[in-house]
Amino acid sequence: MEFKFTDPATDFSNGLLVISDYHHDFLARGLQLVELAKEIKKQGMTEQLANQCMEMYCHYSHATHLHHKDEEEVLFPLLVDQSSLIIGMIERLIMDHEEIEESWATLSTRLSQPEKITNFDHFLHITLAFEKILREHLTREDEDFSPQIKKILAAEQIKQAGKKMSELRHLAS
Repeated sequence: MEFKFTDPATDFSNGLLVISDYHHDFLARGLQLVELAKEIKKQGMTEQLANQCMEMYCHYSHATHLHHKDEEEVLFPLLVDQSSLIIGMIERLIMDHEEIEESWATLSTRLSQPEKITNFDHFLHITLAFEKILREHLTREDEDFSPQIKKILAAEQIKQAGKKMSELRHLAS
């Protein structure tokens, strides 16, 4: 079976829309990931569940990396000369990224080798921890950070951010 990453973003004309598309995908996929871990705990590892683990591994391995690059290399640099409030928010979000990456490293080793998942309680525990860290980060971005940056960024900056995000994926024409 082949596992292929499908980018959650389809329209790169607006950088904030790209960020939003990823947030919606992460929230929905996080619920699926938790359900997968619960199902594995309930019935043990099956071939179908192992394939789902590999699909999750493939998706998150690409999506998390791309999303953090979108923010850290494209969006945040547009905002660093703003207020100390924005700088503080960016610093907090970068710390979140590090925590997410650390939690993902723990979970990804299991998802990428589902046949080695033998402690189903522990797998559920680390899945719940990863989903919680990511969800809290996305909530912080959506409720605190996004409203602030929407006031700051001009339409042309948002458009250019989308173009740069497209270039990160080698999609630019």
